[in-house]
Amino acid sequence: MRVLAMSVVTIVALWGSSVWAQPSVVQEVHAVWEGCDYALRVEQDLNPIPSPRPFYRISVRSTAVPGGSCVLAARSIELATSPLEPRIAIAVDARGLVVAYTEKHSVRGVGTYAVTCLQRLDPHSLASLRWEWVSAGWTSTPGAAAVPGFAEVSRLLLYPSHVELTGTRGGNLVSVTPSGDYRFEDGTGFVALYPDFFGAERKPPYLFVY
Repeated sequence: MRVLAMSVVTIVALWGSSVWAQPSVVQEVHAVWEGCDYALRVEQDLNPIPSPRPFYRISVRSTAVPGGSCVLAARSIELATSPLEPRIAIAVDARGLVVAYTEKHSVRGVGTYAVTCLQRLDPHSLASLRWEWVSAGWTSTPGAAAVPGFAEVSRLLLYPSHVELTGTRGGNLVSVTPSGDYRFEDGTGFVALYPDFFGAERKPPYLFVY
């Protein structure tokens, strides 16, 4: 009991100290539109329980470019956390703001499990308007039990007709959610095309693997 009490006191003391007071920025990507700067940021933080280990906070921030025409108030919203360092991408145009980030986990006896989230945000409030996910796994056949794999974002592009999400994968079964579509094929990459992504009607993506 004495050792446990000392451990708890130590954790509490460290949690309130400057060691964990300021998470450090390890990644940051920007997109600018009409004088407004949008930054997608990854900050490394520390989780003290059950033992100190790093984790990552994914957040988006909006600020006005000095001398620009942006009239938005500065905002910051945390989107997700990831036990392992994620990958990120951001894009913006007249239709809206889109971010993509990969949440990564370590699965004992398996390796890395990672799922990529594609998210549409309101450029004024940064509120979430739409979510899509891409995941991958290993299986003998679609419908059979699968071992977790990874799907990581590498590029995000906005086109007049669609949004393109490109990434790398570890797994022969790639799935998109919520549409439920999938591809079963060996390879190392994927491309998901989301038609009329900013429209009122949610249309399923076109999924390609290679």
